[in-house]
Amino acid sequence: MSPFALRPSSRSLRAALLFLTALLLPQAPAQAEPGIRILNSLRAEELAFNALTSNRAALDALTEMPLHSKTFVFDGRLKHALEHPPARNVMAYLTECALPPGAAVEWTSRAGDTYTFKGEVGLCPEWAKDKPSQACLGYVTACLLARNNAFGRRVLVSMRGEDPSEPRRFNPSGARQEWSPMFLPCASGEAGLHAECGWLGENVGTCTPGAKVTVAAGAPHPATCTGQLGRIFGDRVLRVCEDPRGCAWEDRLADTLGNPCGGIEPSVEFKCPASGRYSVMSAPYSRAAIPGSWVAPVATSGTYPAEPFGAYTFREGAFYGNMFDSRGLTVEVVLNQDNFQPRLVNLRFKGVVHDNVHACHGRDWVDGDSHLRSRICANADIGGERIAGCMAYAAGPCEPGSYNSRPARCKVNDGTAVWGDGDFEGCMDEAGFQHPEPITVYLRSPCEVISPKTQTTCGVTCDYSEFPPKCSDTCKLKKSPGQCLQTDACLNNPKNCPAPPQQ
Repeated sequence: MSPFALRPSSRSLRAALLFLTALLLPQAPAQAEPGIRILNSLRAEELAFNALTSNRAALDALTEMPLHSKTFVFDGRLKHALEHPPARNVMAYLTECALPPGAAVEWTSRAGDTYTFKGEVGLCPEWAKDKPSQACLGYVTACLLARNNAFGRRVLVSMRGEDPSEPRRFNPSGARQEWSPMFLPCASGEAGLHAECGWLGENVGTCTPGAKVTVAAGAPHPATCTGQLGRIFGDRVLRVCEDPRGCAWEDRLADTLGNPCGGIEPSVEFKCPASGRYSVMSAPYSRAAIPGSWVAPVATSGTYPAEPFGAYTFREGAFYGNMFDSRGLTVEVVLNQDNFQPRLVNLRFKGVVHDNVHACHGRDWVDGDSHLRSRICANADIGGERIAGCMAYAAGPCEPGSYNSRPARCKVNDGTAVWGDGDFEGCMDEAGFQHPEPITVYLRSPCEVISPKTQTTCGVTCDYSEFPPKCSDTCKLKKSPGQCLQTDACLNNPKNCPAPPQQ
C-alpha cells in the first residue's frame, strides 16, 4: 500500500491559487550553472587506506610543509610515502583539489620513475608555497570525499560551496544568481504544475522532429484508455522541456497532472521539437509530501531514456571535516622502508578511519544513511590483512523533511553568496561541532552513484511502433532517478516500503 495520500482527480482550488502566486515571481533559470565540474573516480578503498593520508607522520608533514616537489625530496616523512600505489593515486586527486592549474608536484621513486601531480581546482593555492590553513584543509578534505567512488566508476559531479576569502572559487562568473531554485525543496506548501521548486530531473529523450510523442508514467494508453504506459508510485506531475537541462513553466513544451482518461497518473502529448531532443522533469503534486514517490516514464515514439538529464540538479549531500589532522586517525598504513610493503597499525579503529570527517545526505534519499555508507565505505587488503572501513561518519540528513529521524545537520539550505545554487552551509557533526568548509555535491542523476548491480529493476518493456504494442517482462530495465532514490525492497513490493517518518 502506498504511504502517500493521493489527491482527487480534479485540480484543487489551492493549486490554482498557488499558480496565481507563481505568476508574480521570477521563474526563468539563469544561463550559467554554478559549482566546479570534476570527475568523481577516486576509489574508496584507496582513499581510506593509503600511506599518505592514512599515516600519522605523513599527515603531520603535509600540514606543516608546502605541497611542493622539494618537500617530497627532503622530508623523510614523505620521501617514500608515494611508493604505495594507492598513496600515489590519492596524491593525484589531492593535488588536483588543492593547487590551481599550472602548479604541479614532481616525485621520483626509488626505482627512478618520475610522477607529476598537476593542480586543477585550486581550493588551497597557498599550499604551493606555504603550509595550509585550516580552512584549506577543510575544503581539500571535502573535495577528496566528493570525488570518492566506491564502485570505481568515472562520474562527473558539480561541487558547490562558499569561500568567504575567495568568492569566485566556487562561483567563477561572480553572478549573484546562477541557477533557478526549481530543483531545491520548496520553502512552503506549494503544489501542482506551476510551483518552481521541488522538481527532479528525470532523463532526456530523442524523437523525430515534428512527430507526436506521448510521455506517460502509469497512465492508460490515451487512444483506448486501456493498458498502462510506464510506472508510478505515489502522486507526481510531469513537465516536458526542449532544453535538456529542464525549463521553467513558461518555457515548457507540455506538462500534466493527470491523463485524458480521467486519472491522476500523468500522461502528456507534445510535438517533437526541431532539435529532436527533450527532457522530462517530475515533482510530487504536493511538494510537502514525504520523499519516496517516483515515476518511470515511457515514450510512445523515439527513444526514452536516451541520455541522463542535461544539468547537475540533483543534490546528493555534503562532505565536511578535516582528514589531515593526525590526531583523528584511527588506523594507519605504514610502509616497510626496505621493500615498501604496507601493514596496518590499529590505533583505535572501530570502523571509521578518520574521527573528524563527516557526510550528510539530501532529503530525497529514502535510506540516506545506507547510501552514504555505500559511498564512503570499502573493503581493502593491506599487506595480506583484510579490513573494512569508512572514510567518514554518516551523520544523517543535511536538511529537514527526510525519512531519516536523525536531526538535520546543516543550518543553511542555500548559502547567501549565490541565490539558488543550493549549497549547504553551517554543517555539524554528531557532537554538534560546526565545520565551516562543507562542499555540496550535485549530480545529473542519483543513479550515477549507486552500485551498478542495483541500477536495474524488473518491469515491462514495450515496442510502441505498432498498435497494440508488443510487451515483454524483463529485469533489465534501467531505473529512473526516482527509483534510484527508493529502496529495492519497496520497488519489488510496495508492502515492504518503509513507514513514513513521524512528523
